[in-house]
Amino acid sequence: MAKYGGIGVNKGDLFTVYLNGVMMTVCVLGFYSEEYSGEDMVILAVVNQDNMVYLPLGDLQALFPRLKQLH
Repeated sequence: MAKYGGIGVNKGDLFTVYLNGVMMTVCVLGFYSEEYSGEDMVILAVVNQDNMVYLPLGDLQALFPRLKQLH
């Protein structure tokens, strides 16, 4: 967990922000320390609500068979 602006966030957390009156869903992808300044940074992804899909974890294996996963 990292703290940004007094908020504790973890990878995978979803939250809603308003920017210029537009509601956006944001997902935390990761964290890193900026090489030159040493400032802690967070990597975010803006998620389109229309593209979000909710499914049981067991169904995920059907979409991504183990043979195709490489680490």
